Amino acid sequence: MWEHPLIDLSTDSRLVFAPDGVLVGYAQIRDIKDPPVDVFGGVTVHPDMDDAEWLWDSLLRWMDVEARRVIPKAPKQARLALVTGASANDETRQRQLVRHAFECSRSFHRMQIDFAASGEEAHRPTPKWPEGIRVRTVVPGADDHELVTTHREAFAKHYGHLPQPFDKDLAEWRRWMDADDFDPALWFLACRSEDGGIVGVCTCYKEAPGDTGYGLIDELGVRPAWRGRGIGRALLLHAFAALAAREIPGAVLTVDASNRTGATALYESVGMRPVRVHHTYVKQLRPGVNLVAE
Repeated sequence: MWEHPLIDLSTDSRLVFAPDGVLVGYAQIRDIKDPPVDVFGGVTVHPDMDDAEWLWDSLLRWMDVEARRVIPKAPKQARLALVTGASANDETRQRQLVRHAFECSRSFHRMQIDFAASGEEAHRPTPKWPEGIRVRTVVPGADDHELVTTHREAFAKHYGHLPQPFDKDLAEWRRWMDADDFDPALWFLACRSEDGGIVGVCTCYKEAPGDTGYGLIDELGVRPAWRGRGIGRALLLHAFAALAAREIPGAVLTVDASNRTGATALYESVGMRPVRVHHTYVKQLRPGVNLVAE
């Protein structure tokens, strides 16, 4: 996150140190959407300083002030918001956010599956591909444009989605494919057998941030016209098999608890269970027309 090309640490971050030089808290903002109607922010406070309201106040007020820099760049009638998050277990953070006029907007579940606990390999569900659909791994360079198009269609109504210029989305996906943790053998595409057109995508990583003992199912989406045929389930089971073949003990993913496509039910049907809950908090900076999917 700190290395994102659209983040300028000299203006988008603030660190607070104790007199002895120990870092006790920091905040950052990310003004990366076009138009900038949502600004993403975060505050982290050292556990020993959790009760220091002056520290929370300093960082949250800084985040609010800096986020308002987007106002001149945003459409005049658009609602502007500052977006952050908190673990459902972090009562202190939630209390501080509410004190600063943030409201809980959405909840996301971290779901997990332990491959060993889900049965011996021979008894694991195997992918059942609909007729006319095959699966293959991504080919960087050759698949870039259609991969982005597929993802844009699949997530067009996802909470928080704001359509971006195609070239910007393409640059972001290529940045991910240039990252050290990218493995093309773990990015799977569901394609039409007749012409090779991409209808679904599942991107995976061998390690999940914060859950390094597990693989990560990062993005799983199917084009709307191809939903209801079992493609998402087949992609997910195919990803599980690929991770298990590398002796990775399980997988995790994050899902919108209010997802309208039935994603949560799908994940539960293949043996995943919720292990953590994370809340999204939103502070309105200016009222107006909401351009972001709800």
